Amino acid sequence: MNRPANPHDPTLPYFPCEPFDPSFYDEAPVRMSFPVTLPVTPAVLFEVFRDPASWPRWARGIGTVVWTSPEPYGVGTTRTVIFWGGMRVYETFTAWEDGRRMDFQFTGTTQEVWRRFGERYVVDDHGDGTCTLTWTVAYEPTGGFARVHPWIAPIMRWNLGGYMRALNGYCKRLPVA
Repeated sequence: MNRPANPHDPTLPYFPCEPFDPSFYDEAPVRMSFPVTLPVTPAVLFEVFRDPASWPRWARGIGTVVWTSPEPYGVGTTRTVIFWGGMRVYETFTAWEDGRRMDFQFTGTTQEVWRRFGERYVVDDHGDGTCTLTWTVAYEPTGGFARVHPWIAPIMRWNLGGYMRALNGYCKRLPVA
């Protein structure tokens, strides 16, 4: 199989992911949604999202987050996430409304896992210093991962739900403004 060169690091393998429109978040072969009420304002939550050092503290498995676009972040912003095992995922943000919503999708990875993958973060402000985040993960597995996915999906759901529990704990430890 002749794969394209990795446009981010030619020394690493590259598996491009297919782009998709917003309807994919409702129609994806695999869709998981996790609502959580957080003890912070939407503005503080988006500061957590902007901070590359915060992600490894609450998203188990993430080792490093590198913003590859300058601030201010918005539609078209790019980012690279490096997981503990070394896999890199390359992301492009397709929606960004500060304090309200952000979506991104993978443009490629260094391992053949997903044909399409995206995340949506929707925030509802309660007006009392708290907010509800609804995090949706939507994807289509590919390759060997697609074959084992039926057995791995429950573990993934549990692990991803743990991200929201950990984010809640992380937000509880933030200094009060």
